[in-house]
Amino acid sequence: MKYILVVDDEKIFQLTLLDGLSTFERDFRVLTAENGKDAKDILKVFPVDLVVSDLKMPESDGFELLAYMKKSHPRTPVIVMTAFGNPELEKCLGSLGVHAYLEKPFDFYDLTNKIYTGLASQNK
Repeated sequence: MKYILVVDDEKIFQLTLLDGLSTFERDFRVLTAENGKDAKDILKVFPVDLVVSDLKMPESDGFELLAYMKKSHPRTPVIVMTAFGNPELEKCLGSLGVHAYLEKPFDFYDLTNKIYTGLASQNK
């Protein structure tokens, strides 16, 4: 079974994603964290196959999580979602090895496609 970690401090958004992604539980299970610190704690003890993370979060933001992922889990695909996107940010995220980037609000179908593409990239 594959595991996805969704990291976002907006609880309602997180629950909405969790509910929508439950449709795909035959393919993967979803874990959640409210910030980068909690995500790192999960990643240290649990084998996660893909991370979907917001950038702006309290305590430890998405950039800190990306730095940790690049160092400690370089083969784990990361999908970044943000409401504050711009071309410069997109370029920066590419240099950090981000698998995909989505601007909030985004199309749920687009997210699921990027999740499946990210999971498939691990099998190569």
